[in-house]
Amino acid sequence: MSLIAPTVSGPVDSLNRVEDQDLNSALMDIPKASRGGRAYLSLSDAGQAAGEVAVDGPSSSKVPSLAVTDRPLTAYAAASMTPDAGGLTPQLTARTSMSNQTSLDYRNKQLALLGPLRPQPTKIWKRKFVKLMVVGDSGLGKTTLISALLSKPGEQLQVHDGTNTPLGQFLKDPDSLITRVTWKDEQDKVVWVFRVQDTPGYGDDQDISRHIGMIVQHINAQNTKWLDMESARDRCIDLIDVEDPRVDVCLYCLPPHRLRQNDVRYMAELSKHVPIIPVIMKADTMTIHEAQRFRQEVVNRLQNPALSGIRGKIEVFRFSPQTLERAGLPSSAAMSIPPFVVIASNDINQAALQDEPPTYWPERSYKWGTAEAFNPDHSDLLFLRSLLMAEALEEVSVDKRQRYEEWRQRHLATPFLAGLRRRLLRFALATALPAAAVVFAAQNGFDKQRMRDSVKDGAQRLKERVIGKKAADAQSAADARAESAAAAALREAEAAIMAAEQAQQAALQELQKGRQQQQQPAQKKGWF
Repeated sequence: MSLIAPTVSGPVDSLNRVEDQDLNSALMDIPKASRGGRAYLSLSDAGQAAGEVAVDGPSSSKVPSLAVTDRPLTAYAAASMTPDAGGLTPQLTARTSMSNQTSLDYRNKQLALLGPLRPQPTKIWKRKFVKLMVVGDSGLGKTTLISALLSKPGEQLQVHDGTNTPLGQFLKDPDSLITRVTWKDEQDKVVWVFRVQDTPGYGDDQDISRHIGMIVQHINAQNTKWLDMESARDRCIDLIDVEDPRVDVCLYCLPPHRLRQNDVRYMAELSKHVPIIPVIMKADTMTIHEAQRFRQEVVNRLQNPALSGIRGKIEVFRFSPQTLERAGLPSSAAMSIPPFVVIASNDINQAALQDEPPTYWPERSYKWGTAEAFNPDHSDLLFLRSLLMAEALEEVSVDKRQRYEEWRQRHLATPFLAGLRRRLLRFALATALPAAAVVFAAQNGFDKQRMRDSVKDGAQRLKERVIGKKAADAQSAADARAESAAAAALREAEAAIMAAEQAQQAALQELQKGRQQQQQPAQKKGWF
């Protein structure tokens, strides 16, 4: 029998060299095909290590292969055993299992897998949720700010306004003030669900503790809602597919020119539960120097609130320098951001909407000029929009998860005194009470019958007490019902007496009216 002798073009590693004895063993292990009793030999199994394979016989075919690899190709060599004078001679023929274009695409994919980079996994669509809360005084333009952040050209965004929403209604149905937008990231295969929670302004209230308590209660309620979903016994879906109700970050809107103590106290209390980003509204009412001075004043008060009951500085959400640089902010502004100084408007430049491509450009027109909301020289709104909706989304999400884990530990932790009381009670039930019972029985002499009689007497007294309590409760309920019926009868009698008095007064008025008509002399008809 003649053997297949590989011919190698160029130097090949000794580990990849195919020897005659290895080829013999390889041929013995070739799986049999179901058609024609032929055995199919893959180039990756026999001659992949060499650059070409030579076949003994009247003609020799050379089949190219990949460099040094064990990946299968689409071309297979079929070894058909034909009789010969010296025995059986294996003969290799090339077979193609798919079209040329498909084979080429398949080779390209294999070459990509063998390139210098690691294989990239195929991405699937997933959803991520971001929830932003806007808090501040009434009349600052919180709803206008939400519209400017979320709108785009050619879209009529329905922003839910919380100006006239009572606090009780907000606590009952906070979702009625949520504005929701959704967009797709084709590159990362992510569907972003962005929600903005508007809140009622605290208005003219001098004591804003009730308003602060309402917002804090809402934030904790959303955390509790997520915790209940995590620990639900009958949960049948992964939480990655569930809409996350937790608040990621809070925009606190400040009035221009003057920082009030109510705002400082509000930010201090709110920062304990959610990261805040101070935003100075209506920047077009301040000159350049006034805006710079007021921004610095806010930064100083955040570092040193100087209010009774507030210790330490007020923590705000800090963006990383790399994120600020990606958003277009200079590195020198990292220490003064936040607060952001913004202009928001519902008036849109119609000429910009007609451009190609159209541009959403809110502005405020005055006799002296135009204040443009997205002009970096006029407002920080464009930077804020870039951070919240593009560059800092992952930072905000990571901070939310860390903050939630800390809240979860505090929420599930057992207070020290309650835990100590529980341990002492468990110790008493397990050791102290049985020991005291044994000592008492040893000192007074244990009499089984007497103990049984004592237990029966105690049970009888307890039963009588329970029955007496039930009877007393029933008597009390009956007395209450009787008192209620008597009160109702009394009210009906009073109503009847009042109606009779009104009828009597009406009759007297009618009688007096009749007497007055009789006493008046009859007037003569005519002009004189």
